[in-house]
Amino acid sequence: MNRPALLRQPRVDYLILVLVGLAMAADFFLPPGIRLFLFAVPLAGAVPTFASAYRGLRRRQINIEAFNSFALVVSFATGEIRSAAFIVLMLTSARLLEFYTESRAHRAIEELLKLKPTKAFLDDPSGPREVPVADVRQGQIVVVRGGERVPVDGIVVYGESYVNEAPVTGESRPVRKVLNDEVFSLTLNESGVIKIRAVRVGKESTVERMVALIEEASRHKSRSERLADRFAAYFLPAIIFISGAVYLLTRSLSSAIAIFLVACADDLAVAIPLAVTATLRQAAQMGVIIKGGRWLDALADIRTFVFDKTGTLTYGTMSVRDVVIEPGIDESKFWLALAVSEKFSGHPVGRAVFREALTHCRTAPDPERYETVPGAGVIAWAGDDQFLVGNGKILEGRPVEGPEAVLNDLRQASEASGKTAFVVVVNGRYAGRLTVADVPRSEAAGSLRRLKKLGVERNLMFTGDNAAVAGRVAKSLGLDDFRAAMSPELKMRELGTLRRRGRVAMVGDGINDAPALAAADVGIAMGGGGTAVAVEAADVVILTDNLDRLP
Repeated sequence: MNRPALLRQPRVDYLILVLVGLAMAADFFLPPGIRLFLFAVPLAGAVPTFASAYRGLRRRQINIEAFNSFALVVSFATGEIRSAAFIVLMLTSARLLEFYTESRAHRAIEELLKLKPTKAFLDDPSGPREVPVADVRQGQIVVVRGGERVPVDGIVVYGESYVNEAPVTGESRPVRKVLNDEVFSLTLNESGVIKIRAVRVGKESTVERMVALIEEASRHKSRSERLADRFAAYFLPAIIFISGAVYLLTRSLSSAIAIFLVACADDLAVAIPLAVTATLRQAAQMGVIIKGGRWLDALADIRTFVFDKTGTLTYGTMSVRDVVIEPGIDESKFWLALAVSEKFSGHPVGRAVFREALTHCRTAPDPERYETVPGAGVIAWAGDDQFLVGNGKILEGRPVEGPEAVLNDLRQASEASGKTAFVVVVNGRYAGRLTVADVPRSEAAGSLRRLKKLGVERNLMFTGDNAAVAGRVAKSLGLDDFRAAMSPELKMRELGTLRRRGRVAMVGDGINDAPALAAADVGIAMGGGGTAVAVEAADVVILTDNLDRLP
């Protein structure tokens, strides 16, 4: 991947910084003649500022560079070489800082590509054959084992498994993949062996398209007009007018120049960077990293906040929510059934159930026998007890004592609430049920209300999760609206529509959020648990992963 010209610019600025610094240091030790020669360096170092001012004037804009150029010209013309050197030093440092903040999207791309699988295993009569991912061709059969990332986009032609699609779609729960289901590159195969027929390879794969999205968003993101530019457009003509009036009244050129130098060179050149630096430092002490002064200005105008769900409004981890134990059932037996049945589960939902069961059981013995019912749950035996744990399908074809409506109620609870529901059967008798879901952050609802009090008009949620899950979270947090089942491309498209109505901030934490974070007027990443790609693509990072910091 070719690096843009922007990333080669600091070489010149570093050289200017060193030479001007040496010239300023030499001013205290060398004779006047040599000092005068050395201070030709600041004049050369001022060239980038003069060039930027010229480009602005060609567009009929008076920007901060035009103001600083006037200050430099006046400093050189009146012999205030030290002032000129200091201004050049400050402006060069500011350009370097701007470079590092502007290049974060390209670092985000590098982080994303680090996750890209480099090897793939092609199906072969003699066994899986390892090849570079770049050599995989459309239509070839690729073997993906448990714990491996999917190397290309494809269709499942053999086996079944649970695939973690959070990096691509934002889906909080691993998705069961069976014959003819689609899988995406960069997603993680959590269990089982599957074979896929390659459909999109090379530049057409999901990971490569996400790289392209980040690059596109970085190129087309509008640069907000800086506060200093707006200030300079009015203040510079005013100072020139005042200086001219003083000269006409006093006929003293030194008085007119003194007014200009005091107003321009010292106050404007130093005060704005110091104010911005102090503000950024204070924010950092509160666990919020703002990647440059321009985002302070942009944040003040935000009227719409868009939030990702998993890992942003929620913790991104599954936990037991609702537990219903049938009357007459021993509670310890209910939790023992869950602990034994899910002890060796590799599924995140099963692990969440096992963790909760351990808080109610003193011990969790290994099951003496263990049978997996694909797509339904498990059957486990411990001593004289038989346990059935799973969704409603685990009851099909098996005699169970209990209410006849259990199966229907279970399906309705799972579909309507957006939660994963478990039914528990002990020795053929219905014992109860529980639900597992991703948990909203405890501070999320309060933070959203505070944003509204601060003038934010709409709080929205974009998620790759299904509509049932998204609706439940949106209702519990009091969001104004939500969009479900959204791909990174859809998120960017919707953001573009929203931005036509006003400035928009995007808050997210995952790889799938990175293009939207880069495309929004202000991208805000949850830095504690967020991916490196999201952190690099964002303009603001909340290090504490606490939404209370957002207002």
